[in-house]
Amino acid sequence: MRLVVDNVDIILWSVDVNGVLTLTEGQGLAKVGVRPGQSVGKSIFDLYADVPEVGENVRASLAGEERSYTTTLRGRIFESRCSPLRPDPAGPITGVIGFSIDVTERDRAENERASLQAQLLQVQKLESLGLLAGGIAHDFNNFLTAILGGAGTARLQLPSESPARADLEIVISAARRAADLTRQMLAYSGKGRFEIRPVDVSQAVKEIASLLETTISKKVQMRLELAAGLPAIEADVAQVQQVLMNLVINGAEAIGDERGTVLVTTGAQDVDEGFARRFFASEIRTGRYVFIEVHDTGSGMDAETKAKIFDPFFTTKFTGRGLGLSAVLGIVRSHGGAIRVDSSPGRGSTFKVVFPASDQPAGVSPRTAVRYHGHGLALVIDDDQGVRSAARRMMKLFGFEVIEAENGRIGAEMFARHAGEITVVLLDMTMPEMSGEETFRAIRRVREDVPVILTSGYDEVEATSRFTSKGLAGFLQKPFAPDELAAKLAAALAPSK
Repeated sequence: MRLVVDNVDIILWSVDVNGVLTLTEGQGLAKVGVRPGQSVGKSIFDLYADVPEVGENVRASLAGEERSYTTTLRGRIFESRCSPLRPDPAGPITGVIGFSIDVTERDRAENERASLQAQLLQVQKLESLGLLAGGIAHDFNNFLTAILGGAGTARLQLPSESPARADLEIVISAARRAADLTRQMLAYSGKGRFEIRPVDVSQAVKEIASLLETTISKKVQMRLELAAGLPAIEADVAQVQQVLMNLVINGAEAIGDERGTVLVTTGAQDVDEGFARRFFASEIRTGRYVFIEVHDTGSGMDAETKAKIFDPFFTTKFTGRGLGLSAVLGIVRSHGGAIRVDSSPGRGSTFKVVFPASDQPAGVSPRTAVRYHGHGLALVIDDDQGVRSAARRMMKLFGFEVIEAENGRIGAEMFARHAGEITVVLLDMTMPEMSGEETFRAIRRVREDVPVILTSGYDEVEATSRFTSKGLAGFLQKPFAPDELAAKLAAALAPSK
């Protein structure tokens, strides 16, 4: 017993029938700042009057019960057990004997393990939902390519005074709005980055501020505290602004019909490992980050609500509001960033989003529409008949003859048969039998100089990451319209200088 008492964080104690301590031994006493024997002769009820579990269980044992309980003493957690003390089994109770074991570290480790397990389950759920969203968006982009391509081609062939042009404009506008939805779905899947360039976050906030002010309630004041001279981030500025819009609108809705404030702050900070762990579903590295912080003075959230806010279609409103914060999370993750949420009932909410800082200066990459007329034989390889049909009509309108293949294997065979005639190849990335990557390699083995334009519903970085640096003549994001295809063809087939 002496070996156990001197080498384990245990306290061995006993009291008489009046609750006066008659024994206090053990290494565990040092954890609560007491020496062995120091408390002998003192009432356990008086010493621990502020810990009601002690007196309650000692009295129960004096009445004949055995008790197990947990207490917190001076910030340490102890598991205790006490039993009636009977020197003569048939005689009266003469006191209580008990022991207490310090389990603070074990309890902390169990809590951390449970927290990590909960985070892992949340990440796995988000990954599964992301795969589903990405798959749906990929197929939907094929449908939209056929719609945009067909409507755009028809519009180009109609005279300007045709009454049908107005109907086509409605179709094209609706298709582009649907394309925005697929971008949100791709963002949620972590594959939704488009037109990546160095972006000044503060400038991006300024550009959308007036729109946000007209979107939220007049009772809600939006304040901006934007840092100047921030490092740029590598991002799609439209996606970053989508994040800001969702967070500001959510904050304004949390305030409701009351008067309140939504504060948008930007800045830069260094993130270490300890700080990184406080971000939601985060695997971000340490280093320099640029942040956008949105704080509202609204109703705040309890822990249960906060755990669900990134689920698709979850809402605290009467009706659903779409992808919402799940799209925000996807956009942030796809840019290598992370998000942190601080909220409690009655104290508002703060969403902090961080993006990795870039060493590139912020710039602008304007896009211009291109009118194009070409010639020659084009090979369109895509497993979706609607995409092939739309691409064929567009390319014929531009002056090309077109042949089609419904998968990579047939495309590679068709290219081999017509290698000397083919001027350009439009190649889908994701196909059955042979992937776009495998088909591309097969084409290159036959002929290395033919321009190949890769098409995909995913972003350019995601789509081209597995392709060799010397191969692709361009990348075309699905869904695409005639002018976008024309611009890629003009660039791919431009005479080399």
